[in-house]
Amino acid sequence: MSNANKRIGEGLISAHDLKERQFGPLQFIVNGLIPVGLTVLAGAPKAGKSWLSLDIALSVARGTAVLDEALHRCPKGSVLYLALEDSDRRLQDRLTQLLGTDAAWPDNLFFETAWPRMDADGLERLDHWAAATDAARLIIIDVFHKVRAATGAKASYERDYTDLNALQKLARDREIGILLIHHLRKSSGDPFERMTGSTGLQGAADTLIVLDKGRGTTRLLARGRDIEETEQELAFDKTAMRWRLSHLTAAARHYPERDRIKALLAQHSTPLSASEIAQATGQTDDAVRQLLRSMVGDGEIAWVSRGRYSTRPTASQLAASGDHIDHKDHIDHKRAGEEERERRAMEEELSLRQASEDASANADGAQGEKASIDTMNVLYDWLAELKQDSARLLVHAERDC
Repeated sequence: MSNANKRIGEGLISAHDLKERQFGPLQFIVNGLIPVGLTVLAGAPKAGKSWLSLDIALSVARGTAVLDEALHRCPKGSVLYLALEDSDRRLQDRLTQLLGTDAAWPDNLFFETAWPRMDADGLERLDHWAAATDAARLIIIDVFHKVRAATGAKASYERDYTDLNALQKLARDREIGILLIHHLRKSSGDPFERMTGSTGLQGAADTLIVLDKGRGTTRLLARGRDIEETEQELAFDKTAMRWRLSHLTAAARHYPERDRIKALLAQHSTPLSASEIAQATGQTDDAVRQLLRSMVGDGEIAWVSRGRYSTRPTASQLAASGDHIDHKDHIDHKRAGEEERERRAMEEELSLRQASEDASANADGAQGEKASIDTMNVLYDWLAELKQDSARLLVHAERDC
């Protein structure tokens, strides 16, 4: 290297040398979504961005997946979560809703509810944590305005860019991810342009993610230097308190919350009520009832009676019992027959009601009233007999299978 080039800087590299340099594969904090470096996650107030960021923190700490098992798995590592708008009590409540009280909570997920600003010693303390912590993987700052440099002589753009550039350098030097939680303005237009503050946020970040909540839908928009620009529709699971990709069908959802309920029902010889299940799993009654209805609809569990639930035999158990492997199809046909009988019963009921009204209108006084009563008694007797026949048919169908 010439003396002139040395004076320019030690980092100078020729295109020829750059061609020969070997780099390792790009590292991800969340596969396909959050690479090593600085990421900004923005959303409107009450849009659910704190629930998403806490889920990301737990998924990284446990080495599981976020949003979708196939797309967004997280290599395991230690996490520092700066929950600067929360208290220890609120954090405990949220983690209880996410994890329950039975399972062990990760010991590599750390929380702070207060932190110095960037222009104090906030940056140095982040660097110290990353250097001193085994398998440091992710730092989440919720929210950015709590640590941004205090207002000074610098313009807003320069101040934001300086803060984010320092965080980006820290992330790259330590090979970790830093996730900044930020706000969106409530307005129309490009969601990325609605980020509050200056454009310095967009200029310095490696990756931008927006949780865009609209009328009845929520989109996750992501763009960055190291990822493909994506748009994914989300749905919030109120039972698990987690965001999920909404393209998954109900039958394909195998979430821990459902597995926990099925395991609980399997442990009890008698059916359990929604309240008993909620108490055992640490969820709210309303949330559990919603999930139970979905699980019954998906055929994962069975509704027994009086709001009580039990497990349902699996297909392999039915096959092992002999005779009819197509048990469900057989029952479905019987149920279809029952529904057709009920439809005919409704038509007959309307016809008989009309006949009763006509008889009453065409007769005089007590004779007309007696004719109406006799007709309705015939109707009720016939309907009662129909219901008994339908119940017997269903019982025989289940017994035959």
